[in-house]
Amino acid sequence: MAETQAQMTTTKVALTWGEEQVLSRKTVLDDIIGSDDGCTYIIKHTRKGKAPLIIEKYGNDMSLKKSVPIMLGEKEEKRVYQHATQIDGALILFSSVLDNKSKVNSLYAQTINKETLYPSSKLTKIGAIEFDGKSKRNSGSFTYTISNDEKRILIYYNLPYEKDENEKFFYHIFDKDLNLLWEKNVTLPYENDLFVVVDYDIQENGDLYLLSKIFKEKAKERRKGKPNYHYQILAYTDKGESKKEYPVVLEGKFLTDMKIAINQEGDIICGGFYSDNGTMSINGSYFLKIDESTKSIVSKSFKEFGIDFITQNMTDKNKKKTKKREEKGKDVELYQYDLDDIVLKDDGGAVLVGEQYYVRVVTTTDTQGNIRTTYHYYYNDIIVISIDPDGQIEWTEKIAKRQHTINDGGFFSSYALAIFEDKMNFIFNDNAKNLATSKMTKGKAKGVIYDFTKRFKSSVAVLVQLDSDGRQVKEALFNAKDAELLIRPKVAEQISDQEMVIYGQKRKTERFGKITFK
Repeated sequence: MAETQAQMTTTKVALTWGEEQVLSRKTVLDDIIGSDDGCTYIIKHTRKGKAPLIIEKYGNDMSLKKSVPIMLGEKEEKRVYQHATQIDGALILFSSVLDNKSKVNSLYAQTINKETLYPSSKLTKIGAIEFDGKSKRNSGSFTYTISNDEKRILIYYNLPYEKDENEKFFYHIFDKDLNLLWEKNVTLPYENDLFVVVDYDIQENGDLYLLSKIFKEKAKERRKGKPNYHYQILAYTDKGESKKEYPVVLEGKFLTDMKIAINQEGDIICGGFYSDNGTMSINGSYFLKIDESTKSIVSKSFKEFGIDFITQNMTDKNKKKTKKREEKGKDVELYQYDLDDIVLKDDGGAVLVGEQYYVRVVTTTDTQGNIRTTYHYYYNDIIVISIDPDGQIEWTEKIAKRQHTINDGGFFSSYALAIFEDKMNFIFNDNAKNLATSKMTKGKAKGVIYDFTKRFKSSVAVLVQLDSDGRQVKEALFNAKDAELLIRPKVAEQISDQEMVIYGQKRKTERFGKITFK
């Protein structure tokens, strides 16, 4: 187990807050869409009002420079906001029009002027889905992915389907000027509900790699106690003219999660979790390197978590229970972990990052027969797995985190990740009692980790810095009560090698901040 230190105030970053702003209940931050020299651009959507969108520009000190309400066409056009992003320095706004008379769902793109913040009057049609004979519910949907160098964008959509039909896709890849680089209409030899796309990777030359799950007969992850799917990678190269399939099947291992990346040599990198029991739990991690031309696995490694890792961050009482289960020969695994990312290292290795996430639904009925349903959202420990340049798993580490909120979708939960030099920086909301000082831990049961529950008085934003050897240091960024806000880690964005933009809010106010790593 790697050494963990805990301190009260970080000196590893500089934090700059912009001014406090009034937050309308009708307005929600959608995304931080881009940045350039000293400026950050964000987009909000409104629940009500004449303008469905607001685009804003913030300066280097995170002060608001400009805020512009955006209309999406005339009322009769009924254009709907889809997505906004930055491609090779250009801000692009995507919107769609669903015409129920002509049975066509059309996708449009506009560049956003960084000075005025208004979208260009030039509306470029970049995709259309015909759903003749289908309902609006079966009119297709659009998905977007940016290439690794952020110079190309993939527009991908499912075509409308009939029951028992094979899966149909359409791919378009564009540059920042919305020039079409290539497109491909694909019909796969799998029924619609038996093929699920899990991950994408777009290369600088426009090559596209898809990671998918392929189910047998029915879209269930287990049938008769055995795995009912396998992973497969599809590669479309030479502007979509060439296609290769890479089945990923490892005997004796139930691969529960997988992410892919392409290294500088063109090898396909796969990593994730495996289980001995099923899809709800994990027992270890794996790493594969596949030769792009021969399709062979050139290196692979597996690492079982082990009882010490599994019980890390448990209370002493739960540790004893878990170890007794193992001693009796019962299966002991980690439950409800999702693989979030695979990060390639400069030395040819990689890092896997995952998080425990689950939802518990509680339904109660009062004496009058009224039914009430409560949703409990849990975002807990973070797992980090480091792989060396030879493809061997060198260490695994677990970052302690307990976040439990109710009926909010985990609005202030989860974490933000920024990579600076050889360190990974995890930022999230925590309970202040989890910072190790004698005053705060007085009366604390041994091994207890306190929940973050959105209470300002007991909340703190923390920085956990993990070095290349798996050693972690946990420090406070700021106290939520003093700052009068909670951060939303899911919308934070690393905008440069050394900077990350974060967003915080409290009831009727909001602020943007910039973290500069030292």
